[in-house]
Amino acid sequence: MLQYDFNSLNNNYPIYDVFTKLTDISISPCGSDTLEPEDETCPFCGHKNAFRFHADSNQYHCYSCEEHGGVLDLIQKVLGLRSVFEAARYLSRMSSEIPSVTPIEIVEEDNRDHNVISSVFMDIALHYAKNLVDEALNYQVEQRGHSQLLLEQHHIGIADGQCYATLSGKYDDKTLLATGMFREVNGRIIDFVPEGVYVYPHFDNGRIVRFTFKDPKKTFKYQQPKKYWLPEAHWYGQQTLEKPGTIALVEGENDALTLIEAGYTGPVLASIGSLSQSQVDYINSLRRSINTYFDNDDAGDRYRSKFPSATHYIVPERGSDIDEFIREGGDWQALEAEQTFIPLIETPVSNLPNSCGAEGFNDVGNANRLARLFGHNLRYVRETDSFIHFVDNQWKPASVQVMEYAKQVAADMLAEGHKVLADDDTKGTQLIKAAIQLHNLPKLKAMIELVKPKLEVCMVDLDADPMLLGVGNGVIDLNTGEYRENRRLNLITRYTPVDFNPNAKCPTWERFINDITVGDTELASFLQRLVGYFLAGRTDEQLLFFFYGHGSNGKSTFIQIIQSLMGSYATQINSDVLMMNKNSGGPNASLAKLPGKRLVVANELPENGRLDDTLIKSMTGGDIIVARQVYGKHELEFYSQFSLVIIGNHKPAIYDMSHGMWRRMCLIPFAANFTAAQIDPELPVKLGKELQGILNWALEGVQAWHAEGLKRSLPAAVIAANDEYRQESDLIGEFLEGCLQEPDAYTAASELYQAFLSFANEGNEWRMTQRIFTKKMVERGFEKVRRNNKAGFRGIALLDPDLAPLSTHKVINPIFVV
Repeated sequence: MLQYDFNSLNNNYPIYDVFTKLTDISISPCGSDTLEPEDETCPFCGHKNAFRFHADSNQYHCYSCEEHGGVLDLIQKVLGLRSVFEAARYLSRMSSEIPSVTPIEIVEEDNRDHNVISSVFMDIALHYAKNLVDEALNYQVEQRGHSQLLLEQHHIGIADGQCYATLSGKYDDKTLLATGMFREVNGRIIDFVPEGVYVYPHFDNGRIVRFTFKDPKKTFKYQQPKKYWLPEAHWYGQQTLEKPGTIALVEGENDALTLIEAGYTGPVLASIGSLSQSQVDYINSLRRSINTYFDNDDAGDRYRSKFPSATHYIVPERGSDIDEFIREGGDWQALEAEQTFIPLIETPVSNLPNSCGAEGFNDVGNANRLARLFGHNLRYVRETDSFIHFVDNQWKPASVQVMEYAKQVAADMLAEGHKVLADDDTKGTQLIKAAIQLHNLPKLKAMIELVKPKLEVCMVDLDADPMLLGVGNGVIDLNTGEYRENRRLNLITRYTPVDFNPNAKCPTWERFINDITVGDTELASFLQRLVGYFLAGRTDEQLLFFFYGHGSNGKSTFIQIIQSLMGSYATQINSDVLMMNKNSGGPNASLAKLPGKRLVVANELPENGRLDDTLIKSMTGGDIIVARQVYGKHELEFYSQFSLVIIGNHKPAIYDMSHGMWRRMCLIPFAANFTAAQIDPELPVKLGKELQGILNWALEGVQAWHAEGLKRSLPAAVIAANDEYRQESDLIGEFLEGCLQEPDAYTAASELYQAFLSFANEGNEWRMTQRIFTKKMVERGFEKVRRNNKAGFRGIALLDPDLAPLSTHKVINPIFVV
């Protein structure tokens, strides 16, 4: 059998050349390291200006339909092949027609004298370094925690806007412009870096090869263009490679300086921005041992995965970096080493160039611009008139954040306007004017309002696949039990907060289950399948679950832990929502919060309360439920995909004795009765620490439910409890037990109904109408006949001495007295 090295196949052939071979469509540069099809169209969704090839990673990505991947993914999707193996086979056959990887050169040829440029770079660094005094120095020392000696050793400076004035007498304008540290505006040359921005020279073998910048006010967001770097520029801190020892890799300049200050004795290199393949190749070419201290975020995860043989040190808090960790008192030497890092999630990052784009500057154009720049991370839900956004690899509510996206569009336009101003005064001025207007609230609101149709999804599109379970670190396919990464296209908006850990156990939970089932292993297995059914968000079984039992029996702790496990998949509702005689007209906030839920819990029902039989059938049958929020603009129509659980010490009254109602009832008895001495007040805390293991226990329950179901494998204790419950609820059956039933007996319908009312009043039971009573009698097999021009029932007689004359049957032994 053929075997393929997928990594080699993905890395050894330029993805843009493979694309051209497959489609006969040429590619064009559209950025410093990105390319696009010549027709600017995504081959999968057809959208314009959204499909990119990333030369550094040899990957493709459409920022509209979110298709992305490597060479083999591209071949499989374009040709419609069944598997990546077929794609590998195809690539192997066509490999002779595709050159091996030759990085495309997008920048123009560099004809500069590098020795001269390096000398100018050094003069620029010295000019800015002499400005690092007073407030500028205090910021670095007091707020950033860097010593003055370290700052001087690395020639860190701050811009003053006077560098050109200082150097123009020593170098001609052409030479200065060739460094990328100056620009021409309206016929005059000015510094590229504005006053107040910190300047970080990058050294290699004693000479400066590039610069990077940091603005404490975060308004200047540009860097020296790559075409102005010297060829030796790869990482910040390359001058430290002269030190012996293991190389430390970090992300930013401050990360590097802080780690050095904290006592790291080996070389420290910072990637600065996104990690390119050329940077990875450079590190690999050094053939030295590597420690990584990349940030604890999605980008850091991707960077770690590029160095599989390195030792990885990760700061504990998600979203933090080594600089912040050390400055807040963390001990970098105490971080736990990870020899192998496997990224759990993937978050595509948009690198679309040209923020302003070709859209107009009216409200419609701004809405189109917002959709282009951030549409891959935003969706609008019409029924709830709300936005969601994809952040931390999950879709989350964005009621406030959507305005931040709009403001970012305005900020990007303003920044780009200032950038364009250097080359085109007219266009730059136009962009700046439009951006300033866009910063006004009415314009921002108009942009948000008009973008809604472009990003609209329906309620039924969200969480549509019940067999995908969102967990804290990805998605579980409940059909197979396999873990996978979360993707935008899943449109999962509900999640359990628990990370999936296949090795986690839950011994305390398993003992707890044994205790609350009083050693009934059949019932314990049923509870495991039941929780698996909850996770699945299915209504196949069409069951209403009632957790019943008196005293301290563990049912409340059980459901609380399951609710904690299921996170936003679970919710609580008031019990009166399920009862008759509630106000069914108008908005119902309790029902309106149920879309996407998989577990709905109602606590203790009122004693002698009567369930709304029709609503229960809709909720448990997967029917459409209609609801409206209190201030909602639209009615919500959604299919129920949740299990309904009622908790209580009293059994709710059910008067619908039809098969359609009782086949839905599943009363689960909790027969344990723990004494005060047996109750552990810390038990919920202990169980909470085992949630990862309980998740695995529940996932086993999903597979057991697939195999055995619930209805077809009810334990004996549940069957007995439900039979008893049905008999207790049969009001007419109890009434008939006090009547004489013989074939030749007869009682007038009105008299029989009056006798039933007397019986019901005595027990304070439901007083059904005569029409319903007559229907129920016929359903039980009693024949309606007429005698003496009066309607009545054959086969039944009243045995009360006062009512007996109304019957045609002679009373012998009265057994029912009303």
